[in-house]
Amino acid sequence: MRDQKNLMERMIIDCEKVTNIIIDFIQQKVREGKKDGVVLGLSGGVDSSTVAFLAVRAIGDPVKVHALYLPDRDSEKKFERYVQKVVQTLGITFKKIDITEEVKKQGTYKPFILKIANTLPFLNRFIIWNANKIIYPLFFKESPFIVTLEKGSSAKNFFTKWIYQQIASAIEESFNIRHRIRRKIVEEYAQSHNLLPIGCANRSEFFVGWFVKDGIDDLPIEPILGLYKNQVRQIAYYLGVPVEIIEEIPSPDMLKKIGDEDAIGYSYEMIDKVAYVLEHGLEPKLVYEAGVTPEEFEGIKRIHMLSEWKRENPHEFPNCE
Repeated sequence: MRDQKNLMERMIIDCEKVTNIIIDFIQQKVREGKKDGVVLGLSGGVDSSTVAFLAVRAIGDPVKVHALYLPDRDSEKKFERYVQKVVQTLGITFKKIDITEEVKKQGTYKPFILKIANTLPFLNRFIIWNANKIIYPLFFKESPFIVTLEKGSSAKNFFTKWIYQQIASAIEESFNIRHRIRRKIVEEYAQSHNLLPIGCANRSEFFVGWFVKDGIDDLPIEPILGLYKNQVRQIAYYLGVPVEIIEEIPSPDMLKKIGDEDAIGYSYEMIDKVAYVLEHGLEPKLVYEAGVTPEEFEGIKRIHMLSEWKRENPHEFPNCE
């Protein structure tokens, strides 16, 4: 227990110091671009909510911080409530743009798995559990997430290619289309209002590739990309982000009842520990003593390596260490 605390203690940050670093970074980028403010996609999750709070401190005038909520037919109502709570608390400029029709044009809702996800959401956890624990390990010897990171290369015959296309590929493509549409809207809005578009991705998501390349969380300017998930929560508590948002299960808000960790196959706590040890050149035994098994360590390490192609785009973010 003592060793676990020691590893997590290494990730405890000076919230006041880190907040000021991020604020300075946002201010610098706005000045360099000669922009009138910033715009971000506000999902109602802890990451985008924290970025909104940081942006208000950086810009000074909340009206110059623009938040776009970009839901589609599969978005959960609770996240819209969280968005409204952040907007009302901060007094920022807000616009809701429903992207359902744009997503529909791309054929995103046609796959059978996504029709089930929308009409029978109570089955989603059962379907994902079966895919993660039975179907993909049996036919691919891999999890669905790893198969998508490998771009379906482990699908060797007609049957496995069909499984891949019907489940993992269909879900991934749906995820990709939504996030790229959202990025396009944010960038077009930024251009028309002379604003700096800023992303809301954290270091843990990028470490395992839990984001869409060229999507809304792959923007050139990413203020919290230097922070692990647990550190984002530290900053969120410090800034006064509503507790219900901080404690909400991280979710892509695409498949009802399904969170990030269900799809990735590992908890963020586990990912944070492994990422921290690897990125800081520490001995693996430190993460084992913190409750992560050698198999889990190697699994997360492998996901990191397989997702390298997703991290090709350049990003600017502040060094928060």
